[in-house]
Amino acid sequence: MEILEREDRNIVFIALKLVNIPGVLKRVSDILARYNVNILSGVIYGPSGSKESTWIFSADFTEAKASPEEVLSRIGELDVVLSHKHGVKRMGRILLPPFFVELCVLDRGVIIQRKRWLREVNRIIVEELGSGAEALFFHIGFRVGYRIVDYWIRASGLKGKDLLILAFEAVKGFNWISNYEMKKLDLAKPDIAFRVWDLMDCTPFRGREKKTTSQYFRGIVSGFVSRLVGKRIVLTETKCIAKGDPYCEFRTQ
Repeated sequence: MEILEREDRNIVFIALKLVNIPGVLKRVSDILARYNVNILSGVIYGPSGSKESTWIFSADFTEAKASPEEVLSRIGELDVVLSHKHGVKRMGRILLPPFFVELCVLDRGVIIQRKRWLREVNRIIVEELGSGAEALFFHIGFRVGYRIVDYWIRASGLKGKDLLILAFEAVKGFNWISNYEMKKLDLAKPDIAFRVWDLMDCTPFRGREKKTTSQYFRGIVSGFVSRLVGKRIVLTETKCIAKGDPYCEFRTQ
């Protein structure tokens, strides 16, 4: 979505279904540039094994030399463009695409949630609902972590230590943490210790608590490791930014 900063801006959302071959984006972009249309932001999805790709983006037609309809008509004439849609849904100063856009990661649907909202959920759990809710949140995370292992094995082709490292790279990519460091990683014992920075579970309480506050993330990693090693493992959070530590640290018991 976009925020309309000035009333005189003419911003439109465009969705193109394209042939998935090299040079397609350039051919489309050349037409947009010819008509002085400014591409603002968007996403491109074209799996390596697919003959089709999708490009969804917002574009500023304020200084364009032709209307959106005329520009999209020229784009639609390209032999690499299979279909096209455009438009905008305005709600006050918020601009939304008029068509449904499903967000996916590794072919699975995902949602976007602001970190502030999740922080508020964690705050309520810790400060108002008590230890029973903390245990519930841990067990929910544990089930999630346990169940996703098989999917990640199929999707990545990795197992064991490599799969666990991939999981940490994924949560970093999802912005759940800003970085991580593996201190110990022996799945045979198992003996695992790692540090994470700016953990989503704990940032709402940075420097304000006397105890550790990660429940959901701790549960997810515990479930993930349990599925990898074939027995129940519960990680303990030994350091936490909520207590004033520079990072959150977790270890096997």
